[in-house]
Amino acid sequence: MKVEYIQGNPDYGIKIDWKMIRKEYKKLDCPSDVYDPSTAPLESAKYFVETSERNIGKTTNWLLIGMLLNKFYGIDIQYVRQTEAMIMPKALKDLFKTILEYHYIEKITEGRYNTVVYKSRRYHYALCDDSGKIVEQCPEHFMFCCCIEKQIDLKSGYNAPRGDIIILDEFIGKYYYPSEFVHFCDLTKTIIRGRRSPIIIMLANTIDPHSMYYNELEIYDDIQQMSIGEHRLVTTYRGTKVYIEIIGAAPEKKRKNSIINQLFYGFRNPMLGSITGEGWAITNYQHIPELPDNDEDDQHLTTLCRQLYIYYNNKYVRFDIVDHYQLGQCIYVHWATRIYKDSYIMTAEERTDSRYHYKLGSGKVEKYVRKMFSLNRVYYASNDVGSFVDSYLKYIQKLP
Repeated sequence: MKVEYIQGNPDYGIKIDWKMIRKEYKKLDCPSDVYDPSTAPLESAKYFVETSERNIGKTTNWLLIGMLLNKFYGIDIQYVRQTEAMIMPKALKDLFKTILEYHYIEKITEGRYNTVVYKSRRYHYALCDDSGKIVEQCPEHFMFCCCIEKQIDLKSGYNAPRGDIIILDEFIGKYYYPSEFVHFCDLTKTIIRGRRSPIIIMLANTIDPHSMYYNELEIYDDIQQMSIGEHRLVTTYRGTKVYIEIIGAAPEKKRKNSIINQLFYGFRNPMLGSITGEGWAITNYQHIPELPDNDEDDQHLTTLCRQLYIYYNNKYVRFDIVDHYQLGQCIYVHWATRIYKDSYIMTAEERTDSRYHYKLGSGKVEKYVRKMFSLNRVYYASNDVGSFVDSYLKYIQKLP
């Protein structure tokens, strides 16, 4: 087909007929119980942030969209992971497993190819015989794999004039590396150059509602308000369009999940939320026992210090040092909306005045806070506060 360009200018990139791509995607006849990326507002946003339970088809079906873009426009999928180890052959050996099982390659290439070959960070279509021997390989690749960790190595030499679909897979990992989002943006800039046509897909299993990525994308508050099955189109302060979706399972998938959950995961543990498809993976954090219901509460809980805070993801929590009538001296953590002149604020972000201290502070404060964590003497007002602090502690582990 004839390729057209945005405003007739090749420098702006390819003008994609998304209506046609949706129609071609439907022809693949994907199962009805998996995620359908063609429902996303592809004409209206540049970032698509999509989270869900495992095994709902996010990655596979976005790869199919990319393969269709390759077929009709010569667009190369840019598949991105956090680290180099994640794009090694042994890590990606099952990436196309479902695509091969459902024979989507034969459908997309009209029978010419039936498998893929991964070599030099590039995926090529290939034809194998009944014995599994490769008898033909497409000289042009349809997907390039790279990682945020090594983005600086691509900066000067890599050129992807048709790298118009960028898929960052499993972007919420166990750790958020220092300045990871900035490095990811550096990588996308290397790929995009000056084109207007690319879209960026960010996929994750529902793990951490306090991921730094949400803050960097300016969607943190939206994510906290959203439930499974909801989606939003958000415009950032400077005008970037970000589509967010917390994908819910289709009715047939829910029925199957319900049976599997009952058989194997029927436990009252909110940490299983991302496995069962019931929401974020949230731990039950310890709470201070309720005080006796009488007029002498002041005798049961004495606040010794209200100066300690954590500042993270543009939010504050306060660490009150208290003396509890049953627990003794411990820390009680809760959301805070105000800080004061004498506040001591622990943060990994920009320190704007002398009240802000790196990570867990220094000297006696750092020693005391670490001791209380090690003794398990930190209690939380709610599970979301505990999750917030836990996310912060994981984040600072990777910092120098």
